[in-house]
Amino acid sequence: MVIWAVVFLFSLVSAMAVYSSTGTLAYRYQGGNTEYYLLKHFSIIVLGWGLMYGIHKVPFKYFSRIAQILIWISIPLLAVTLIAGTSRNEASRWLTLPIINLSFQTSDLAKVALIAYLARILSLRKDALSDFNGGFLQIVWPVIAVCVLIFPANFSTAAVLFTTSMILMFIGGVKLKYLSGLVAAAITGAAFILLLSYVLPLENVGLGRVETWKNAWRRLPAMRRHRKWLMPTIKRNKLK
Repeated sequence: MVIWAVVFLFSLVSAMAVYSSTGTLAYRYQGGNTEYYLLKHFSIIVLGWGLMYGIHKVPFKYFSRIAQILIWISIPLLAVTLIAGTSRNEASRWLTLPIINLSFQTSDLAKVALIAYLARILSLRKDALSDFNGGFLQIVWPVIAVCVLIFPANFSTAAVLFTTSMILMFIGGVKLKYLSGLVAAAITGAAFILLLSYVLPLENVGLGRVETWKNAWRRLPAMRRHRKWLMPTIKRNKLK
């Protein structure tokens, strides 16, 4: 009962946030109908409540098999999103569903699928974790596949998911030397992509988000100078 109360509270807060932040969109695209986005959000909330209620009725032993199916669904969806997804802020993170015209982040599905699949495979292969080929590689390949596909459009999500997976594998009993090698390989790969961005226009190959962060880093010194110039003016206005 407490969990459902928390869910209801968060749903109410999210509805207020959507209603208060979509006024401009409503007047621009819906002719001033401010209830449009609220009702759309409420329908999604009701759908989520129904899914939550249905899922909590499923015995937990079935989630092991479901995770195996979801990981094979989420990886192709991530690839499709990266290639032909809906782009916003130079990042292709969303996949728009036809007919209902509803977009969602495939990385959200991949996160749940990966963590559940890791828990399953760590349990099934707990006696083979010390074997690099028969144990570690069988466990780590979905981590690499999911994080690599998320990384170009959403570095922070990929980093958090990779870290969570590393912690889960460490708790599950994977050897520290294997995990250390995986971290070293991940850092090397990220550094290589960053260096490559100074040679090639990565937005042409689906890595425009790297260009965005690189340009933001280049503008940082100028932003600091502008802040230094503006601070005296801001202080004078506050005194008035």
